[in-house]
Amino acid sequence: MKIRKVKAITLAEYIGVARSTMSLFLNGKLNLGQEKIEKIFVFLGIKLVITD
Repeated sequence: MKIRKVKAITLAEYIGVARSTMSLFLNGKLNLGQEKIEKIFVFLGIKLVITD
């Protein structure tokens, strides 16, 4: 987020969660689930590759 100059509130709005929820996630106190994490990666332009 820092590299791409994205604020937490902008990311929260994009994935459809409250600002407080995003804060808990960023502080490691909450798991958003795979779907929302994938949305974060898309927003930040990060390619996710899962291998066996």
